[in-house]
Amino acid sequence: MKGYSNRYAFSTGALYPLESEEALRLVGEAGFAHAELMPQCFKDVSEDSTLRFEKTKVHVSSIHYPLAMFSMLYSAHPTMSEEGRKLSRDIVAMGKRLGAECIVIHPTTKYEAEMQTYIEPRVIENLRYLGDLCEEASITVAMENYPVGVGQYPDTLQQYVRDWKMKAMKIMVDTTEVMEGGGDPLTFIGALDEAPCHLHLSDFGDKKKHLPIGKGEIPWSEVFSLLKQKGFTGYYTLEPAYRHYLSDIPAKLRRDFEVLSSLV
Repeated sequence: MKGYSNRYAFSTGALYPLESEEALRLVGEAGFAHAELMPQCFKDVSEDSTLRFEKTKVHVSSIHYPLAMFSMLYSAHPTMSEEGRKLSRDIVAMGKRLGAECIVIHPTTKYEAEMQTYIEPRVIENLRYLGDLCEEASITVAMENYPVGVGQYPDTLQQYVRDWKMKAMKIMVDTTEVMEGGGDPLTFIGALDEAPCHLHLSDFGDKKKHLPIGKGEIPWSEVFSLLKQKGFTGYYTLEPAYRHYLSDIPAKLRRDFEVLSSLV
């Protein structure tokens, strides 16, 4: 994070369906020094795209394992798994070149009965493969909380990460996912043994999720105060839903930057 005036970041996933290069440019023009890259296609993890992303001068501080290809990481199909491992190699190589500090993934589902025998082992191998790549590249595997399953509560998520025994894996927190799971960010973050390695920040209110920051019911000043107390040193990454950014994008991004910078 040396050489940057702030640690504010914005997810390019919130600017879908723009091309990622254009999304990065708009994020930078709004004042954000950093961005989380959400690759939308295989071309987005190519060497050519990496070069174009570098030219935007926006630091790609994190990469979300592309949701469009998520099943490749969690697949037990032999050929799909191999193709997924190539994708993982490409993502980590790009992340290392761009200076990304973490790659975001989600918890696996709970496998039962014969699924534990025939499906789970290969999926675990896929994630361990990604973890080994990240460890070698000094990139953190950011395990995100989730509204259901092991990611719903801080204690179960912490135990889940411990069980992986993966040096590169740490816990991250998505504020909307906490709320959607029936919790609140203050309690969730407060219950963690350590500060989260990464954040996805969006608001929640009236059962609407991934709202722009400040447009819901999350007490942001208290959340940021708690993060400071716990020694959070990562990026304050805004990750609202793209449906809020289909028009007037520059003005909305600037508004978000101003709100975030007034709070942190």
